[in-house]
Amino acid sequence: MISLPQNISRRDFTAALALAGTLNAEPSAATPAALDLAEWSYFWVGVERAPLARGTYTAGKQMYVEYWIPKAVKHPIPIVLVHGGGGQGTDWMGTPDGRPGWATMLVQKGYKVYVVDRPGHGRSPFHPDVHGPFPVQANSLENISGRFTPPNPTTPNKPLPFQHFHSQWPGTGEVGSDDLDQFVASQGGSYVTVAGNNNATAVLAHTAWRERGAMLLDKIGPAVIMTHSAGGPFGWLVAEIRPNLVKGIVAVEGGGQPFGGANVWGMSTIPVAYDPPVNDASELKTVAVTPAENGIAPYKLQAEPARKLKNLRGIPIVVVTSEGSFASPGNPGAVAYFKQAGCSAEELRLVDHGIHGNGHMMMVEKNNAEVLEPVVAWIEKNVSKTGHVALKAHAPDPTDLKLADQGIFWIGINRKKMPYGTILAGQMFVQYLTPAEVKHPYPVILVHGGTGQMLHYMGPGDGGAGWAHYFVREGYKVYLIDRPGHGRAPYHPDALGPIGANPAYEGIVADFRRSAFPVSDAVIDRFMASQNAAPQDAVMAHKLWASGGAQLLDKTGPAIVMLHSAGGPFGYLVANERPQLVKAIVNVEGGGAPFSAATPWGLTDIPLACDPPATDPAQLKDGTPRVLKNLKGIPSVYVTAEKSGRTQGPAVVAFLKQMGCPADDLQLKDKGIAGNGHFMMFEPNRRKVFDAIRGWIETHVS
Repeated sequence: MISLPQNISRRDFTAALALAGTLNAEPSAATPAALDLAEWSYFWVGVERAPLARGTYTAGKQMYVEYWIPKAVKHPIPIVLVHGGGGQGTDWMGTPDGRPGWATMLVQKGYKVYVVDRPGHGRSPFHPDVHGPFPVQANSLENISGRFTPPNPTTPNKPLPFQHFHSQWPGTGEVGSDDLDQFVASQGGSYVTVAGNNNATAVLAHTAWRERGAMLLDKIGPAVIMTHSAGGPFGWLVAEIRPNLVKGIVAVEGGGQPFGGANVWGMSTIPVAYDPPVNDASELKTVAVTPAENGIAPYKLQAEPARKLKNLRGIPIVVVTSEGSFASPGNPGAVAYFKQAGCSAEELRLVDHGIHGNGHMMMVEKNNAEVLEPVVAWIEKNVSKTGHVALKAHAPDPTDLKLADQGIFWIGINRKKMPYGTILAGQMFVQYLTPAEVKHPYPVILVHGGTGQMLHYMGPGDGGAGWAHYFVREGYKVYLIDRPGHGRAPYHPDALGPIGANPAYEGIVADFRRSAFPVSDAVIDRFMASQNAAPQDAVMAHKLWASGGAQLLDKTGPAIVMLHSAGGPFGYLVANERPQLVKAIVNVEGGGAPFSAATPWGLTDIPLACDPPATDPAQLKDGTPRVLKNLKGIPSVYVTAEKSGRTQGPAVVAFLKQMGCPADDLQLKDKGIAGNGHFMMFEPNRRKVFDAIRGWIETHVS
C-alpha cells in the first residue's frame, strides 16, 4: 500500500507517481532488481597514512569494498567480484542499457556478494601525490570500440578472427553511441606506473592486490574469488597467502599466459611457493608448447619434472572464455600450467554450453543472465558448502533494506576530441534505490561535499546505516551522485583539467574534532580513504554540475535535491536549469557565505537567471532589487550543526529571501539536537539529524 503524504492532494500524488513510473524508468525496460537485504554497506581494507611535506594523506593503497547480503542466504560461501584492468566495481553492478549486473543476480540467488575497487580505481581514489603521474592519455572511445564491443567502422581496431562472432553487445558499440558512452564512462582507473617498465608496474600493483585481498578475506572469511581480464591474477595471488580462505577461483578471461610477459613466476609476476622451492624465477625452466587447436597461440609450461604450487593445490580453478572475444577461443595454456603444477583446473567455454555471441565484457551483455548460469553451476559443483552464514550483527543501526529495484547509470557525459581520439568528460555516476513500498511521490537526490563522494550518505560504513538507508526505509526513492572526478566518476586531466590538492588529514580531522562526539582514528581513516581531490577549475565544475544535474532531473522527473558542504551550489545550479523539476533544496552546511571569493554570483561560480538580468557579479550589489526568477517558489532550507563552526546559514537564507526565494534557517540546536559537527551524517545521532530534515521536507514539499 502507498501512503499519502501531508500537504499533497490525492490527485496530485497519483499524478506524480504516474510521472515517476515513466520518467523514473531507467535505461532499459528490464525486470526490476528486487532485493530483500540484510545488509547493504561498505568498508575499506589496507588504509595507510602517508606523512608528506604538505601534510598527512592516505597512501593510496586502500581498497574499497561494497557488499550486499541477502536476508535469505542460500550459499554460505560468499563471492568476491574483482574488476578488470582500467575498470571498477561497476563492471559487475549493471549494464550499459540499464539491466542488473552479476552482483545483483548473485544476491538474488542467495549469495553474499563483495564488490571491490582495486587501489587507484573507482572509489579508491587516484592522486599524483601518492601514485605518480596520471596515465599519458585518457581512455578513448576509438580504443575501446571494436575491442570490447563488436567490430564496426567507427574504430581503427582490426578485429581478430573470433571477434566476428560478437553479437551480444547491448547496442552498436560504435563511437558516438550511448551504449559505448555508458560503458566507457566508468573506465580509467590506474595505479602506480613505473615509466618505461611494465613489469615493475605490474609487480607494484600485484603486491598491493595480494596484501589487500588477504585483508579482505581475513575480515569476511572463506570466499570464492571471481576476477575479470587484467584483474585475473588477483585470485591466485590472494590464494597464495590465504590458501585456507580461498575456496574457488573463477577467472573470466583473465590472468594472461604462463611465463608470458611479466608472468615470470608462472601465472604470477611476484614470487609464489613451489615444491621443490625456488629462490628466483630464473630457476623455473620452461618448454614451449604449440597447440593443435586453431586460434590458440603457443605457450610455455614448466620443463619436467614440474614443480608444484603447494599453496594452490586443492583450490578449484576455472577459466571462462566467450565465443567472440579477443581472448577466444580459450586459454588452455593457463589450465595446463595449473594442472601441471598439481592444481585442480579446467576451462569453461561458453560455446560448449550452447551460449554464443559474447565478447570480453560478457557480464554486461544482452544475455548476461544466461552466461552466469554455467559459472554458478560450476561454483555449486566444485566449492565446499561449509562456511560463515553471515557477518556479525551491526546493532543498533543495521543496514537492511527491502528494495523493489536498484541500479546504476551515468549522466552528464560530454565527448571531447583529443589528438589521440575522443574521450569522455564531465560524467557523473548515479546509483539508485527504489523501496519496496514507495510512500512519497518525489525522489531524493543526494549530492556529496567538496572532496567527498556519495559514501557520505551511506553512513560510517562497516555495517552502520546512513541517510540513504533512512530515506529508503521512509519510502523515498533515492539517487546517490558522484560528481565529476569524484568517487566512481574517473579523473583525468585531459577531461577535467589540473587536479586540486590531495585532501590532507589535518583539515578533515579539525572538522571531526569540533564535534562533541568522539571519533575514533578508525572512523577517520575510513572517511579519509574516500576523499578525492577536486578539479582546480571551479567554474568548469559548476557548469558540469548544472548540465549534468539537469540531465538527471530530465530522467527522474520532479525531485528533492539534498547537498552537503562544497557541493552546496549544485542545488541552486540545477534548480536554475530545471525550475519545474526541483521541488525543494536541502542544503546541509553547503557552500560559503554569499559573495565569498568562491561564489562571486552570490551562491555560485556561474550566473543564475535574475530579473532584471545581471551580466556581471557587481550588478548584484548595485542596489537594484532583483529576483532569482528560476528559484522563486522553490522551498529551500539551510541546515547548520551546533559545533561545526559554520555560521553562514542566516546569511545564505537572507540572501535567498532578498532574491525572492522561500528559505528557512534550520539550526539543529533549536530542534534540541546538540553537539554535531560538519560531518553530522557520520555521527552517532545521525538518525535524529535525519528526522529533523525529513520533518522539514514533509512539511514544505507539496
